Amino acid sequence: MHHHTTPVAEIARSLDGLLHRGGSVNIYMLQGGTNFGFTNGANHKGTYAPIVTSYDYDAPLDEAGNPTEKYWAMRDVIAKYAPVGEPPSAEVPARPQFAAPLTASVQLWDVLDQMGEWTRHENPPTCDELAHYHGFMLYRTELGYQGTDPQALAVGEVRDRAQVFLDQDPVGVLSRDHHEHVLPLPANASGTLDLLVEDLGRVDYGPRIGEPKGLIAPAQINGKLVTEWDVLPLNLDDIEPVAAKLRGLGVIDSVAVELGEPGTAEDQATPTPLVGPAFGRAVFDLPEAGDLYLDTQGWGKGVVWINGFCLGRYWSRGPQRTLYVPGPVLREHGNELIVLELHATAHGEARFVPQMDLGPLEF
Repeated sequence: MHHHTTPVAEIARSLDGLLHRGGSVNIYMLQGGTNFGFTNGANHKGTYAPIVTSYDYDAPLDEAGNPTEKYWAMRDVIAKYAPVGEPPSAEVPARPQFAAPLTASVQLWDVLDQMGEWTRHENPPTCDELAHYHGFMLYRTELGYQGTDPQALAVGEVRDRAQVFLDQDPVGVLSRDHHEHVLPLPANASGTLDLLVEDLGRVDYGPRIGEPKGLIAPAQINGKLVTEWDVLPLNLDDIEPVAAKLRGLGVIDSVAVELGEPGTAEDQATPTPLVGPAFGRAVFDLPEAGDLYLDTQGWGKGVVWINGFCLGRYWSRGPQRTLYVPGPVLREHGNELIVLELHATAHGEARFVPQMDLGPLEF
């Protein structure tokens, strides 16, 4: 995947042509932004494609509100036709670079009771039927198979991604964007079958606006209907119950270390991975006032909160590689980062880097 951009010279030329002809111009977007929390949408032109957390949009003012090369080029064009006033500061200072270790973790399975209420259903309901309109829903049923023949789990449709577990061990993933409906189970599969279904974002336009999310029935194994489901909508709007659990498990003192140059002792330190689905916690002091950029490279897929504020989703498939952390959600001491990692991390720490990285460019 790539971060889509338009060349600066092309934008400036088009703007100049319109203003030269007396045209009226509406700049969309003038300033980029962020799809914080679970507010990102999705496109669907034959294949479902969720929108990333960043809404930088290659705008003249970037995700953090800083002027870009495109801003200065457009300002020069506009100055030919109208007053533009005093310019903003052209200097965009680099943000602090440091790391904070994940000092506590807890498996998702161990905090389910703090995340909502279970309900029983004959067939799997959609998220919308349970008035759950974003995030995750867990579907659980019991398998009592005693044979040795191969088994295949088939669902009508997954909207939008389901991680499948048997007795909490991962079996596989069903992804909407890959048009996957069937997953093989172990030949002697018996026990608790869990499907952790993620709503990756609602389609923004067209006939799919308002479509229900979740596990779309029927669910079958080898053609036989699977019934009697326990369903848990995960309440992630308030992460405090999970944070409280983590505070009781690990170090609570503020910890942060500067990132070392390649080859230094800091760089060679052995990382402690976070194996999901699990929550991890890091605590850090703010080196200086202002925004931060959280580096998610080396993490798999998940969601991040800082001081209870949900920054949004990350995914190793990209293109986005950093999450924007606005300064107003931070404090001088004792910032608390909570991450829900669905797969696994390559390192057990939260890394902050000097600049945003939205991935390789595509013009």
